[in-house]
Amino acid sequence: MNIRIFLIDEHRPAREILARRLASMPGLDVVGATCDGEEAIRDIAGLNPDVVLIDTKMKQANGIDLCRRALAADEQAKVAILTSYLDPDERRQAYQIGVNGYLLKDVDTTSLTNWIRLAIDPDSDGPSK
Repeated sequence: MNIRIFLIDEHRPAREILARRLASMPGLDVVGATCDGEEAIRDIAGLNPDVVLIDTKMKQANGIDLCRRALAADEQAKVAILTSYLDPDERRQAYQIGVNGYLLKDVDTTSLTNWIRLAIDPDSDGPSK
């Protein structure tokens, strides 16, 4: 069964590139992507993704609040921040509210895929080929 991923990023080119990168990996499906926080929460509740990746640096939404709402919209989903730069205060706040990961956008596709697989199945022996 494939891992279902939902992306939230206000920059369409970045969102589209990330979606293509992830969709090219075996066992991963990008089931939705948006730049709109309200739409994202509705979609997460309806699509039930396994993983939600959120860029918190958005002009139209408070990133930490969006993470909190994504966690509440689907309690089974793993939520991770995927950001361009490390913000220690944001990272601390994110883990305090229950976010599962804080990743930098410059992560290579293989490492991101490995993180996703381990977030879904921490007992796995690593990446599946």
